[in-house]
Amino acid sequence: MSREAARNLFCALLALLLAVPCPAAISNAPVAAVFLGDWPGAKPDLAREIATDIEAAGYATEFIGPDVLTNSARLLARQFDLLVLPHARSLPVASMDVVRNYLRGGGRMMALGLPAWESPTFNVNGKFLSKQECQQLIDGQVADRVLVDFAHEDLSKWKRSVEGAGTQTQVETAAVDGQKALHVTIDNMGRWNVLDGPPLQEPFADGRTLTCFRARGTRDTREMAIEWDEQDGSRWIATIDLGTEWKSYCLPPESFRFWESTAGRGGAGDRLDVRHAARLSVGLARSHNTLTGAHHEYWIGNIGTAHSPLAGLPPLDAVNAPQIDTLSPGWKFYPMHGPLQLAAPEGLALVSPIRLQPPDESGLPLAIQPRPRGVGFNQERPWRWQPLLEARSPQGDYRGAMSTLLVHFDGEFRGGIWACFTPDSAAFYQQESARQLLRQTAAAMRRGLFLQEGGSEFFTVFDGQKFNLGARVVNFGKTDQGNLALRLTVKPKHGGANVFAREFPMDIAAGSTSTRMEQWQPTQWPEGGLIVTTELVQDGQVIDRLEHELNVWRPKPKPEFIEEHAGGFLLRGQPWKVNGVNYMPSTGIGVTGGDYFEYWLGKGAYDPEAIERDLRRIKSMNLNAVSIFIHHPSLQAQHLLDFLRRCDALGLHVNQSLRPGTPLDFQWEKMKDLIEFYHMAENDTIFAYDLAWEAEHLDEQNSYGRDWTAWVKNHYGSFAQAASAWGVPAPAVNRAGILAVPPLRELAQDGPWRILVADYRAFLDGVLDRKYGEARRLVRSIDPHHAVSFRMSEAGDPTLNSDRRLPFDFYGLARAVDIWEPEAYGRIGDWNQVREGRFEVDYARLCDPNKPVIWAEMGNSVWDKKRGEATPEKLEFAAAFYRNFYRMMGQSGCDGVFFWWYPGGFRANERSDFGIINPDGTDRPVTRVIREEGPAFLKAAKPPPPNDIITINRDRDARGLFGIYQAVKKDYWQAIADGKTPALQWAKVPGQR
Repeated sequence: MSREAARNLFCALLALLLAVPCPAAISNAPVAAVFLGDWPGAKPDLAREIATDIEAAGYATEFIGPDVLTNSARLLARQFDLLVLPHARSLPVASMDVVRNYLRGGGRMMALGLPAWESPTFNVNGKFLSKQECQQLIDGQVADRVLVDFAHEDLSKWKRSVEGAGTQTQVETAAVDGQKALHVTIDNMGRWNVLDGPPLQEPFADGRTLTCFRARGTRDTREMAIEWDEQDGSRWIATIDLGTEWKSYCLPPESFRFWESTAGRGGAGDRLDVRHAARLSVGLARSHNTLTGAHHEYWIGNIGTAHSPLAGLPPLDAVNAPQIDTLSPGWKFYPMHGPLQLAAPEGLALVSPIRLQPPDESGLPLAIQPRPRGVGFNQERPWRWQPLLEARSPQGDYRGAMSTLLVHFDGEFRGGIWACFTPDSAAFYQQESARQLLRQTAAAMRRGLFLQEGGSEFFTVFDGQKFNLGARVVNFGKTDQGNLALRLTVKPKHGGANVFAREFPMDIAAGSTSTRMEQWQPTQWPEGGLIVTTELVQDGQVIDRLEHELNVWRPKPKPEFIEEHAGGFLLRGQPWKVNGVNYMPSTGIGVTGGDYFEYWLGKGAYDPEAIERDLRRIKSMNLNAVSIFIHHPSLQAQHLLDFLRRCDALGLHVNQSLRPGTPLDFQWEKMKDLIEFYHMAENDTIFAYDLAWEAEHLDEQNSYGRDWTAWVKNHYGSFAQAASAWGVPAPAVNRAGILAVPPLRELAQDGPWRILVADYRAFLDGVLDRKYGEARRLVRSIDPHHAVSFRMSEAGDPTLNSDRRLPFDFYGLARAVDIWEPEAYGRIGDWNQVREGRFEVDYARLCDPNKPVIWAEMGNSVWDKKRGEATPEKLEFAAAFYRNFYRMMGQSGCDGVFFWWYPGGFRANERSDFGIINPDGTDRPVTRVIREEGPAFLKAAKPPPPNDIITINRDRDARGLFGIYQAVKKDYWQAIADGKTPALQWAKVPGQR
């Protein structure tokens, strides 16, 4: 071949080569990056199968590995139109920030096997290991520096720290496997029982970081606490699980959590600094350990330190998955119980109607925490949450969403569209219906056309009210969209012709939003109300749909208000009690945004379907009331009207809290707005107002000086005369002539200052009488039908004695409220702690026997912060606590309770779970207690009249009510043991001279 011919052939081949585009270029298809891991558990075969479904939805696919997923410069939303994570639970730790940055750029994602990073992988010397495998490496270490050898340790140098009257502790060394171990036996365990070791010099020398030892417990002693104290006094405590057999432990620094001690320590990113560790302690503490019974026993072997094989890696226990709704961490999901049936939600247009078999997995199937859907108009939600696959019981009871679509219209992830699936089984996704769901979901994401919201701006309206119907449509696709129509219809819920119908033709440019609305006023309201349907139509086919109920509220011709009478309640002339619960919606569980959580009756956070489901579950527990709050900014949303109407339809009464503020700084105009806007004075569903949320004097101490000064001068004429009467020097006076209030330590211990403190308590009574009494007068001036009170926090608790708390005293509130409403957190414990609530009720009856007594809050968190779940032990403890509490309420003759609170699941802002029901709607042990004990409590008669009078004197002891209880509790409980019914009586009225 000649040189020219060869050149011509080369050019022809090059031209041919350049003319062959990549698959994406051929079809101009968007590109989906499918993550393909190569370690055990990464499910690479599933990734390949999913890729074929993504291609069928119109994407070109590209497999990516950890090198891309952990590199923000390579994982970009502008490069990949979709990120597919086939096994999200085992993603590399190093991908957390990278994936979040991709999503912040508006990236779209399909994630399977959620929660993401629940079992993350770590790159250890180029090999990806699971968290469990990394822990095995740590656990396999052996201490190479022994700190405590119990064969030679002088136990006299270990100091005991014990709380609990009558606690008996035996400490000894015992022979175990040829070595000596510390053996501790405890009877009548109090709140803590700890051994503090002697000071240690550089216990973690030469770069060691692990604390190593062996330990065991008993059936009743399943946990223990290990504590390191640093040189600056900061305390760091680890909780370990114990078995009945010996187990080895190697604890890295992150296992030790900060315990309140040194100011400035324990903040974000702070942890135990082993270089400054100075002292080790071991033992039991109810603040950190779940302990049953009063007898406990544990053994611990020699204690030493060792080097970590994971040096340079992030701490295993310090790996916190990013808080991203529908993706991670684990507490944004919950387990579902019992047999399940899976199907797409009824009426959903984004995907076809489908049914699937539940996943066959080792653990309980998971649901995504619920959020409000896109129903309603002008709700100002920054996103739309839409279930794609729902789980229900065979009887049709809703259990949860196993797959959701989350479309972001504003905020941190604007433009993002996320399809999330919890099943982790590859076999689940091999079902044809599952593959169909994946294909249709991916196709909808590629199209990018969605209803942002649609329906009525209110879910319940006043009779004769005009309001807007409307919808917003967003086009997040890459091309302009035409031949569209927005269809709005309203029809009777129980069948019949449309009473409203409009269709709006529209074209929407790529990246834009289009809004249509029309004002309307119904001319008639059929029985059962109306249904509002919003549909998005393209080329004659409905591609999206939203639907919700619409109802009307009218005042009743003859409302039947609950009345306070003779120390109880009357409804329709018959005795009535409260068996209720503090309510916030299940859609607020696992939420990290404070406004969304607090303003659940405002725009955006309210979904009538979820609310109705919650309220029906409450009613099914034989509960008859809910306690709720509304903030003034939520007034115009009008959702409280819908909520009250639903409660009325179910026979639930409402204790209505009005926010913001308290009567000590009463924002009357805002309270008046709420009462009048919602016609509360005409609404017999409400039975009482709650004007303050857990108020106490401590919050106001700094503002009392001027009034306290005036009180002292008014009563004594001068500070000198006051000091003479008190028998102690007067508190300090500042340059402005303001007398200091007594320090809290003088209110928490008795002493020669008791007359001074008695006067200060009388002053505080006057503050409450004046301020809270005026707030009550104002409310009753526009609404004479409803009682006025507030949740009184620790007021009335006879066992509280603290120099960091200053609760109100019932005596000062006697003329200022209509209902006594203490809280019951001081009663958490066994029967001996619960029963003291009876004294609390009797003290309230002493201060005013004509007022009903209800417990405004009562509950106990079942969340184990170490395990990150509600544990069986804590669930059973809560059930026993509730049962004892019902027993105490019956014996005391109180008039009701509002449990804290309804929804089960993780409350992020306080890391708790007080729920009385599982998140999936199934019963917890405490639910069963409520079902069993509630009806009997409601029917129980009042206790017999008192036949044993016990006199008390608040001024005799500077500790106030606590001092009263200490003085008479022996006689009080002996009277009850003798079958008597005691009552309290003043020996001298408080403050009387």
